[in-house]
Amino acid sequence: MLALAEAAARGRSGTLLISGEAGIGKTSLVRDVCAGRPAGVLWAPCLPLTSLAAPLLPLQTALRDEPQPVPLASVLEFDAWLDRRAADEPVLLVVDDLQWADQSSLDMIMYVIAGRADRRVAVLATLRSGEEGRLLRWLADVRRLPRVHELHLGRLDRVSTRDQLTDLLGRPPHESLVDDVHSRSHGNPYLTSLLVRGLSPDARALPPHLPTELHAALARSWHGLSPAARELTSRIAVAGRPQQGGPVELLRESVDAGVLQTDTDGRYWFAHPLLAEVLVGQLLPEERRALHADLAETSTDPIDRADHYHRAGATEPAYRWALKAADAAEANGGAAEAHRLLRRAMELRPADAEVSAVDLLHRIRFAARRACRPEDELPAVAELLDLLDPEAEPLTVAELLIARARLQFDLGLDFAGVADVETAEQLSAREPSSETHAWATAALAANKIWHDDATGRADSARALRLARAGGWPRALGFALVAHAMANLATGDLAAAAAAAHEALATGLRIKDFDIAVGAGYQIGNSVASADPRDFTDAIQRIREQFKEAGAPHRPVSEMCSLEAETLLSIGDWQACLDRLRVTLGARPSVRGDARSRYTAALLAARQGRHAEAAAHLARSEELIPESSDYLVLPFDPVRAELAVAAGDTEWAITCALRGLAQDPPSIASECLLPLAARALADRAESCRDRGADPGPELDRLRELRERYPEVITADIAISEHNHRWRRAMQELADAETARARRDSDEVVRWQRTAQACQDARVVWEQAYSRWREAQAALRDRSTRRQGAAALRRAYEMAVDLQATPLIADLELLARNAHVPTAAVAQTAIPAGGLPGLTAREREVLAHLVAGRTYSEIAGALVLSEKTVSAHISNMLRKTGTTSRIELAQLAQRQSGAHEPPAGTNRNSRA
Repeated sequence: MLALAEAAARGRSGTLLISGEAGIGKTSLVRDVCAGRPAGVLWAPCLPLTSLAAPLLPLQTALRDEPQPVPLASVLEFDAWLDRRAADEPVLLVVDDLQWADQSSLDMIMYVIAGRADRRVAVLATLRSGEEGRLLRWLADVRRLPRVHELHLGRLDRVSTRDQLTDLLGRPPHESLVDDVHSRSHGNPYLTSLLVRGLSPDARALPPHLPTELHAALARSWHGLSPAARELTSRIAVAGRPQQGGPVELLRESVDAGVLQTDTDGRYWFAHPLLAEVLVGQLLPEERRALHADLAETSTDPIDRADHYHRAGATEPAYRWALKAADAAEANGGAAEAHRLLRRAMELRPADAEVSAVDLLHRIRFAARRACRPEDELPAVAELLDLLDPEAEPLTVAELLIARARLQFDLGLDFAGVADVETAEQLSAREPSSETHAWATAALAANKIWHDDATGRADSARALRLARAGGWPRALGFALVAHAMANLATGDLAAAAAAAHEALATGLRIKDFDIAVGAGYQIGNSVASADPRDFTDAIQRIREQFKEAGAPHRPVSEMCSLEAETLLSIGDWQACLDRLRVTLGARPSVRGDARSRYTAALLAARQGRHAEAAAHLARSEELIPESSDYLVLPFDPVRAELAVAAGDTEWAITCALRGLAQDPPSIASECLLPLAARALADRAESCRDRGADPGPELDRLRELRERYPEVITADIAISEHNHRWRRAMQELADAETARARRDSDEVVRWQRTAQACQDARVVWEQAYSRWREAQAALRDRSTRRQGAAALRRAYEMAVDLQATPLIADLELLARNAHVPTAAVAQTAIPAGGLPGLTAREREVLAHLVAGRTYSEIAGALVLSEKTVSAHISNMLRKTGTTSRIELAQLAQRQSGAHEPPAGTNRNSRA
C-alpha cells in the first residue's frame, strides 16, 4: 500500500482493492497508510443501509473541505478536476466500505480507476468479503482494468493474535488467554479488541457468558450504555447516516464507551459501522417502524422521508413521498435514484391512485432512459405492452414495440429483430399520417437493411417522405438514419453522408442520442477516403459534439469504442488505450463495452498477454451471450485470432468456419478466411515438424479454398479504404495458402501481401507479412538481401507495436540467418524436443539456435568446423529440414520457448 502511494507521488497511478471480512482491520490499515499525508488524502466513507444513501454521498464527504466547489455533475468534469488537483500534489483517494456505495459513486470511482497511467493518483478501496453481491459486474469490470491490484486480508493466526493482545493489554498476555481469545474471535482483530476491552492484563481467560457470535460481540459496548444513550444511538442507526446534535451528556457517554465517534463536521456515527446494522437488526419490528415514522416526520430531505416512510410501513405516505422524492432526485441529477423511487411507487400504488399504472410505468420508462439504463427501460416497456390493448391504443403499442426492438438490439439480446417493427408498422398504418407511422416505417426499413432485405430501401424512402411531410423531428431523425443505410447499400456514399449528417444534427438538436448514435455509425461508414485516420477523425468530431450537447456517457463511450477499434487496426495502440479508458472508465453502452473488450483482447493477444486477452473476450461474451448471431460485432473473427495467437489452431478453424457460414456475414468477416488459412498452415507446418504427413491438413485447406476462393464481406460501404482492406485480406489468405503448400512463389506472395497491408494501413498484418516474407526469402541465397530488408522492417514495426511474440520470432530468425542488425537481440533460445538426436547433436543444435557460426560452435565445443558441419547435416536429414535456418526454427518451435502460459490456450466458447 505504501508502494502504491509512493508510485503515485512519482506520477504512476494505481489502485488497490483491499478485501476481508467485517472486523478484519481494513479501515485501520488504510488509516495507518494515510497517516502523515493528510493534505493529499480524500477519504470517501460509504455508509450502510444503502437505500437511505444520497447520490454521491461518499464523494461529497471526501470533498467537503475543498476550498472551491468540486463538480460532481458528470464523471468527465470530476475527472478533469482530479487531474488539476493531482497536478498540485499527489492524491490518495480512499473509498471505505465499497460494498455500500451508491451506483452514482461507483460509476465515478470506476472512471477514476481507469484514468491515465501518468497522473499522481492512487485509489485504495476497502470491500467487505461476502457482501459483493450487487457489485459483481462492477468488480468484474474493474479487475480487468490495468494497474488494478488486490489485497485480501485474512484472519490472524494464533501468534499474531498474541501480538495483538500484547499491544492491547500493554504487556504479553497469558497463553491461556491467547487460546481463549483466539478460539472465540477466530483471529478477527476487531472481535479480539472487543473481547478484551477493559480486561485486566493479568487475566488468564475471558469472563464467562461472553458473546460468541458477531452481532452480540459488536453490540457489547452498546449494551453498557444507559437506556437513554441506547435509545439515542438506535435512532442514529435507524437514520442511516451521521447525525448532528443531540443531548450532550448522552453523546459524551456514547463516545467515551467507544460506540460513537465524531467526524470533522461534528457529526456522530458509529466507531464501527457494523454496529449500526446490529442495532437496527436487534430492534423489534414495532420499534423500527416507530423510529422510521418519527424520522420521516422530522426529516427535511424528500428522499429520506420517502425511504423512512417505506421502512415504517406507512404505505400511503411512502407512495406519495416516493413520487415527490423522485422529482427531487431527477432535479438533482440522480436519475438512477429517481428510477428506484418510481419503481417503489409502482409497488405501493393504491388501487384508487390518481396516477394510473400505465402513466407511472411510462414515467419509470422515461426515468430509466434519462438515466441511460436500457436494462431498466426494457422491463417497463414489457409491462406496458402487457397492459395495453393494441386495438384500443394502436399508436402507443406501436411505439412500445419499436422501443422494445431498439432496446433488445442495444442490449445485445436480438440482432435487428424484424417481428416487432413489422407489427408496429401495421398497427400505425391505421393512422398513416401519424408521426408513429413514419417512425415505425423508418425502424422497419433499418432492420430490413441490416438483414440484406432489399425492400428496406423503398421503406426508407417512404419513411423519409412521411417524416418530412409531418415535420416530426424524431421520426425524421430515424428516417434519415435508415435512408443513409439504404444509400450505403447501393454505394452512394455522398447521399449516405448527407442523410447521416442531417440525422446527427436532428438528434443533437432534440437530444435524442439514439438517433445521434445511429447517425454516427452511418457517417463513419460513408467516409470515402482511403485513409482510416479520416474515419477516426470523423468519429472523434461526433464524440466531441455529443459531449457539447450534454450526452450521457453511454453514447459517448460507443463512439469512443469505434475510435479504439480503428486505432488498433492502424497500429496506434497508445491512442487506442486512451479511447478504451474513456469507454471502460464508467458505465458504457453494451455495444461499446463489448467492442472495447474485444479490442482490448486483440491488443493484449498481439502484445503477448494471452491471459488478459482471454479475460477481456470472456467479459465481452458475457455481455452478449448469443454473440455469434450478433452480426454488428466480429466475435468469431476475434475468437479465431486469439485462438491462433494462443496456439489453439483447431478452435481457430472452428470459429472461422462458423463465421464464414453466417448469412449475412458479420462485421470484419474479411478476416475469417485468412485466419482459417493461417491456422491450417500452422497445422501443416506442425505435421512436418513431427515428421507426420501434412496431407490431411492440406486437404482441409484445399476444401476451404474451393469453397471460399475469395474473402467474404459484410461491409455495405464501398470506400477506397474498404477496397484496399479486402484486397489485403485476400492477399493474406492466398499467402497463407502458399505457405502451407510451400509454393515456389511464396516469397512473392508475402511481398505482395505486405504491400497490400501497407496500402490498407493495417500495420499489425503488415509486420506479420514482412516476417513471413523474410522467413521465406532467407531460405534461398538468391533472395537473401530481400529477406534481410523485410526482417529489419518487420522488426522496426514490431518494436513500435510492442508485439512481443512477433519480436521473439524475428529475433530468432535474425540470429539464425545472421542478419547484421544492432537492433536485434542475441539471446539464446533453448533447444530440445527433437527426437532421435544424439547428445552431441543436441549440443550443436543449442549453439545453432543461439545464432552462432560454425567456427564459433567449433570453438565452444572443441570440434573442427568439418565435424560441426557433419552434425548439422545429420540433423537436417533426421528432421527433414533443408537449411540450418529451418532447423533452428523447428527447434525453437518444438522447445515451446514462446508458447503462451499453460491454461490460456483455449478461449471461452460461450
